[in-house]
Amino acid sequence: MRQPKVAPPRQPDPFALSREQRRRGARVVASAADDAGDCARLLAILGLNPADGLTAPEGRL
Repeated sequence: MRQPKVAPPRQPDPFALSREQRRRGARVVASAADDAGDCARLLAILGLNPADGLTAPEGRL
């Protein structure tokens, strides 16, 4: 009888950003961009969304 294959436990992504890091990154991009199109392109390249810059810092409301 065969043993069922068990997937190895998922390791956390060592490059994953915290919510605060995403918020700060989006705000830095927005402040450095020349216009809205430039901002959108830079955010997309970095894997960020415009909404990331709107979230409140962790621990604050």
